[in-house]
Amino acid sequence: MRETRGNGLIRKLRLKFVAVCMAMVTAVLAVVCFAIFAALRGNVEDLSRQVLHRVIQEEGRQPEIGVEVGGDTLLLPYFTVSVWPGRDGTYAAYVTGGTYAALEDTEALTAILEDCLSQPRPEGVVQDYSLRYLRRDNGLYRTLAFVDMSMERRLLREMMGSYLVIVLAAFSLLLGVSVLLARWATSPVERAWSQQRQFLSDASHELKTPLTVILSNAELLSALPLEERPARWTDNIL
Repeated sequence: MRETRGNGLIRKLRLKFVAVCMAMVTAVLAVVCFAIFAALRGNVEDLSRQVLHRVIQEEGRQPEIGVEVGGDTLLLPYFTVSVWPGRDGTYAAYVTGGTYAALEDTEALTAILEDCLSQPRPEGVVQDYSLRYLRRDNGLYRTLAFVDMSMERRLLREMMGSYLVIVLAAFSLLLGVSVLLARWATSPVERAWSQQRQFLSDASHELKTPLTVILSNAELLSALPLEERPARWTDNIL
Protein backbone atom coordinates (compact mmCIF):
# COMPACT_ATOMS: atom_id res chain seq x y z
CA MET A 1 0.00 0.00 0.00
CA ARG A 2 2.79 2.40 0.98
CA GLU A 3 4.78 1.44 -2.11
CA THR A 4 1.79 2.11 -4.37
CA ARG A 5 1.25 5.47 -2.71
CA GLY A 6 4.92 6.41 -3.17
CA ASN A 7 4.86 5.46 -6.86
CA GLY A 8 1.71 7.52 -7.31
CA LEU A 9 3.30 10.59 -5.71
CA ILE A 10 6.42 10.28 -7.87
CA ARG A 11 4.27 9.87 -10.98
CA LYS A 12 2.30 13.01 -10.11
CA LEU A 13 5.55 14.89 -9.51
CA ARG A 14 6.83 13.85 -12.95
CA LEU A 15 3.59 14.83 -14.65
CA LYS A 16 3.68 18.23 -12.96
CA PHE A 17 7.30 18.72 -14.07
CA VAL A 18 6.44 17.82 -17.68
CA ALA A 19 3.33 20.05 -17.60
CA VAL A 20 5.33 23.07 -16.38
CA CYS A 21 8.07 22.51 -18.96
CA MET A 22 5.62 22.07 -21.84
CA ALA A 23 3.64 25.15 -20.75
CA MET A 24 6.80 27.23 -21.06
CA VAL A 25 7.71 25.56 -24.35
CA THR A 26 4.21 26.19 -25.73
CA ALA A 27 4.39 29.86 -24.75
CA VAL A 28 7.77 30.26 -26.47
CA LEU A 29 6.63 28.43 -29.62
CA ALA A 30 3.44 30.51 -29.73
CA VAL A 31 5.48 33.72 -29.64
CA VAL A 32 7.80 32.35 -32.34
CA CYS A 33 4.85 31.32 -34.54
CA PHE A 34 3.23 34.74 -34.14
CA ALA A 35 6.49 36.47 -35.06
CA ILE A 36 6.94 34.22 -38.09
CA PHE A 37 3.34 34.79 -39.18
CA ALA A 38 3.69 38.56 -38.84
CA ALA A 39 6.96 38.55 -40.80
CA LEU A 40 5.57 36.33 -43.57
CA ARG A 41 2.39 38.37 -43.79
CA GLY A 42 4.43 41.55 -44.14
CA ASN A 43 6.57 39.96 -46.86
CA VAL A 44 3.53 38.72 -48.79
CA GLU A 45 1.86 42.12 -48.59
CA ASP A 46 5.07 43.78 -49.78
CA LEU A 47 5.10 41.34 -52.71
CA SER A 48 1.55 42.36 -53.66
CA ARG A 49 2.50 46.03 -53.44
CA GLN A 50 5.47 45.40 -55.73
CA VAL A 51 3.14 43.71 -58.20
CA LEU A 52 0.79 46.70 -58.05
CA HIS A 53 3.59 49.17 -58.75
CA ARG A 54 4.84 47.04 -61.63
CA VAL A 55 1.48 46.60 -63.36
CA ILE A 56 0.60 50.26 -62.95
CA GLN A 57 3.90 51.19 -64.60
CA GLU A 58 3.40 48.64 -67.40
CA GLU A 59 -0.23 49.52 -68.00
CA GLY A 60 -1.48 47.97 -71.22
CA ARG A 61 1.41 45.51 -71.60
CA GLN A 62 -0.29 42.71 -69.61
CA PRO A 63 2.81 41.12 -68.04
CA GLU A 64 2.45 37.70 -66.43
CA ILE A 65 3.44 38.12 -62.82
CA GLY A 66 3.87 35.16 -60.52
CA VAL A 67 5.70 33.86 -57.48
CA GLU A 68 7.49 30.57 -56.86
CA VAL A 69 5.88 28.35 -54.20
CA GLY A 70 7.08 24.79 -53.70
CA GLY A 71 8.51 24.64 -57.22
CA ASP A 72 5.26 25.89 -58.78
CA THR A 73 4.62 29.36 -60.18
CA LEU A 74 1.50 31.05 -58.86
CA LEU A 75 0.19 33.72 -61.24
CA LEU A 76 -1.21 36.75 -59.43
CA PRO A 77 -4.57 37.82 -60.92
CA TYR A 78 -4.66 41.58 -61.52
CA PHE A 79 -6.21 44.25 -63.68
CA THR A 80 -5.74 47.97 -64.36
CA VAL A 81 -8.36 50.62 -64.99
CA SER A 82 -8.15 54.16 -66.34
CA VAL A 83 -10.71 56.53 -64.83
CA TRP A 84 -11.59 59.76 -66.67
CA PRO A 85 -13.63 62.31 -64.71
CA GLY A 86 -16.71 63.86 -66.32
CA ARG A 87 -18.06 67.40 -66.05
CA ASP A 88 -21.09 66.48 -63.95
CA GLY A 89 -19.17 64.54 -61.30
CA THR A 90 -19.41 61.23 -63.13
CA TYR A 91 -16.51 59.33 -64.60
CA ALA A 92 -15.72 56.97 -67.44
CA ALA A 93 -13.74 53.81 -66.68
CA TYR A 94 -11.85 51.60 -69.09
CA VAL A 95 -10.10 48.31 -68.27
CA THR A 96 -6.64 48.70 -69.77
CA GLY A 97 -5.04 45.37 -68.92
CA GLY A 98 -4.87 42.38 -66.63
CA THR A 99 -5.81 38.75 -66.35
CA TYR A 100 -9.54 39.21 -65.63
CA ALA A 101 -11.97 38.54 -68.48
CA ALA A 102 -15.37 40.13 -69.19
CA LEU A 103 -14.92 42.79 -66.50
CA GLU A 104 -15.76 45.84 -68.59
CA ASP A 105 -19.06 47.60 -67.84
CA THR A 106 -20.14 45.23 -65.08
CA GLU A 107 -21.80 45.92 -61.74
CA ALA A 108 -18.84 44.33 -59.97
CA LEU A 109 -16.40 46.75 -61.62
CA THR A 110 -18.61 49.72 -60.73
CA ALA A 111 -18.79 48.63 -57.07
CA ILE A 112 -15.02 48.06 -56.94
CA LEU A 113 -14.25 51.49 -58.42
CA GLU A 114 -16.70 53.28 -56.13
CA ASP A 115 -15.16 51.64 -53.09
CA CYS A 116 -11.62 52.39 -54.25
CA LEU A 117 -12.29 56.04 -55.20
CA SER A 118 -14.11 56.71 -51.93
CA GLN A 119 -11.07 55.79 -49.85
CA PRO A 120 -8.68 58.65 -48.98
CA ARG A 121 -5.46 56.64 -49.21
CA PRO A 122 -3.82 55.91 -52.59
CA GLU A 123 -3.15 52.33 -51.40
CA GLY A 124 -5.59 50.08 -49.62
CA VAL A 125 -7.96 47.14 -49.78
CA VAL A 126 -11.42 46.59 -51.27
CA GLN A 127 -12.65 44.19 -48.61
CA ASP A 128 -15.86 43.03 -50.30
CA TYR A 129 -13.94 41.75 -53.31
CA SER A 130 -10.63 40.78 -51.60
CA LEU A 131 -8.62 43.16 -53.79
CA ARG A 132 -5.58 45.23 -52.97
CA TYR A 133 -5.41 48.46 -54.96
CA LEU A 134 -2.96 51.20 -55.93
CA ARG A 135 -4.20 54.53 -57.23
CA ARG A 136 -2.08 56.98 -59.27
CA ASP A 137 -3.11 60.43 -60.39
CA ASN A 138 -1.92 61.26 -63.91
CA GLY A 139 -3.40 64.75 -64.04
CA LEU A 140 -6.19 64.34 -66.57
CA TYR A 141 -7.10 60.83 -65.45
CA ARG A 142 -6.37 58.26 -62.77
CA THR A 143 -4.86 54.83 -63.15
CA LEU A 144 -5.97 52.13 -60.75
CA ALA A 145 -4.28 48.75 -60.32
CA PHE A 146 -5.87 45.83 -58.49
CA VAL A 147 -4.38 42.51 -57.31
CA ASP A 148 -6.39 39.55 -56.05
CA MET A 149 -5.64 38.94 -52.34
CA SER A 150 -6.63 35.26 -52.52
CA MET A 151 -3.15 34.53 -53.83
CA GLU A 152 -1.72 36.33 -50.82
CA ARG A 153 -3.70 34.07 -48.50
CA ARG A 154 -2.74 30.94 -50.40
CA LEU A 155 0.92 31.91 -50.40
CA LEU A 156 0.77 32.67 -46.69
CA ARG A 157 -0.88 29.30 -45.97
CA GLU A 158 1.75 27.47 -48.01
CA MET A 159 4.61 29.16 -46.21
CA MET A 160 3.06 28.84 -42.74
CA GLY A 161 2.33 25.16 -43.37
CA SER A 162 6.04 24.45 -43.77
CA TYR A 163 6.88 26.32 -40.59
CA LEU A 164 4.10 24.59 -38.62
CA VAL A 165 5.56 21.19 -39.51
CA ILE A 166 8.88 22.35 -38.05
CA VAL A 167 7.15 23.72 -34.94
CA LEU A 168 5.24 20.46 -34.36
CA ALA A 169 8.45 18.46 -34.75
CA ALA A 170 10.18 20.74 -32.25
CA PHE A 171 7.25 20.39 -29.84
CA SER A 172 7.40 16.58 -30.04
CA LEU A 173 11.16 16.59 -29.52
CA LEU A 174 10.93 18.91 -26.52
CA LEU A 175 8.14 16.78 -25.06
CA GLY A 176 10.44 13.75 -25.15
CA VAL A 177 13.25 15.77 -23.60
CA SER A 178 10.89 16.97 -20.85
CA VAL A 179 9.91 13.41 -20.01
CA LEU A 180 13.58 12.40 -19.73
CA LEU A 181 14.34 15.47 -17.61
CA ALA A 182 11.38 14.65 -15.36
CA ARG A 183 12.78 11.17 -14.76
CA TRP A 184 16.23 12.58 -14.08
CA ALA A 185 14.94 15.31 -11.74
CA THR A 186 12.74 12.96 -9.71
CA SER A 187 15.25 10.10 -9.50
CA PRO A 188 16.75 11.41 -6.19
CA VAL A 189 13.25 11.58 -4.70
CA GLU A 190 12.48 8.08 -5.91
CA ARG A 191 15.79 6.80 -4.53
CA ALA A 192 15.18 8.47 -1.15
CA TRP A 193 11.67 7.04 -1.02
CA SER A 194 13.02 3.55 -1.78
CA GLN A 195 15.70 3.88 0.89
CA GLN A 196 13.13 5.02 3.44
CA ARG A 197 10.90 2.08 2.58
CA GLN A 198 13.85 -0.33 2.90
CA PHE A 199 14.81 1.22 6.28
CA LEU A 200 11.30 0.75 7.63
CA SER A 201 11.24 -2.83 6.38
CA ASP A 202 14.59 -3.61 8.04
CA ALA A 203 13.58 -1.90 11.27
CA SER A 204 10.33 -3.83 11.36
CA HIS A 205 12.21 -7.09 10.86
CA GLU A 206 14.75 -6.27 13.60
CA LEU A 207 12.01 -5.41 16.08
CA LYS A 208 9.95 -8.45 15.23
CA THR A 209 12.34 -11.03 16.85
CA PRO A 210 12.59 -9.57 20.40
CA LEU A 211 8.88 -8.83 20.42
CA THR A 212 8.15 -12.45 19.55
CA VAL A 213 10.33 -13.67 22.41
CA ILE A 214 8.69 -11.29 24.87
CA LEU A 215 5.21 -12.29 23.80
CA SER A 216 6.07 -16.00 24.02
CA ASN A 217 7.47 -15.59 27.52
CA ALA A 218 4.43 -13.56 28.55
CA GLU A 219 2.06 -16.24 27.32
CA LEU A 220 4.04 -18.99 29.11
CA LEU A 221 4.26 -16.98 32.29
CA SER A 222 0.55 -16.29 32.35
CA ALA A 223 -0.20 -20.00 31.90
CA LEU A 224 1.85 -21.13 35.01
CA PRO A 225 0.81 -20.79 38.61
CA LEU A 226 2.25 -17.78 40.33
CA GLU A 227 4.62 -19.81 42.54
CA GLU A 228 6.03 -21.69 39.52
CA ARG A 229 6.91 -18.61 37.50
CA PRO A 230 10.65 -18.09 37.48
CA ALA A 231 11.68 -14.79 38.89
CA ARG A 232 14.00 -14.17 35.96
CA TRP A 233 11.05 -14.36 33.53
CA THR A 234 9.18 -11.82 35.57
CA ASP A 235 12.23 -9.58 35.66
CA ASN A 236 12.76 -9.92 31.90
CA ILE A 237 9.17 -9.11 31.13
CA LEU A 238 9.20 -6.14 33.47
